[in-house]
Amino acid sequence: MKEITHELLGYFTFEEDQCVWRKKNKLVIFNQEFDVNIDIVEYDEEYEQGVEFEEDASGHFQDEQIDALTTFYDHKDNILKEVENAIFTYYQENYKVYRSYENTESNKDQVAPIISKKEDLSPLLQDMGLFIAERDAAGLRKIGITFECTWDPNHGLGVLLKNEQVAAVGTIDDAIE
Repeated sequence: MKEITHELLGYFTFEEDQCVWRKKNKLVIFNQEFDVNIDIVEYDEEYEQGVEFEEDASGHFQDEQIDALTTFYDHKDNILKEVENAIFTYYQENYKVYRSYENTESNKDQVAPIISKKEDLSPLLQDMGLFIAERDAAGLRKIGITFECTWDPNHGLGVLLKNEQVAAVGTIDDAIE
C-alpha cells in the first residue's frame, strides 16, 4: 500500500480499488460525529485522466484540490451548517416519495420517518465521505459530500459544494459529478 504525507493535507494512502488517495478524519454534522473518508483523485496531466494504479500514483494533487480541502477545513463549521440546512430541505421535499415505496407503515417510519428538526436526520445517515475530484474547466473548488442513507440505499445522499456553496443535493452521483 502506497502512503504519502502531504505538506498541507497530511497522511494519505492510495486505495487502488477506488483509484483515490484516502485520508481518514472525523467531522460533526447533525450533532453526530462521523468517521469520514476523504478521497482525492490524483490527475495525470500527461494522460489527461485520473491515476488508476498504485504504481502510477505519486501523490501530486492539483492546486484547486488542495485549496478546496484547506478552505473547507478553514470554514467547516459554517459550511456544514449550510449542508445540514440543504439536506434537511431536500429531505422535507422528498421524504413522502421515499415513504410511498414502502408497503407498511412500520417500514415507512424506518426508511423515511416524518421529522420536524434537522437533528432527527442523524440516525438516517451513515458512512460520510468527502470527495475531491480533479479541477474542472471553470477552475471551481469542488467537494462532494456523501452519505449512505436509509431512504435510498442504492444511490445514497450527496451534496455538491462549489466554492464552498451548496450547488446540488441529491444522490451520491450528484455530489461527484
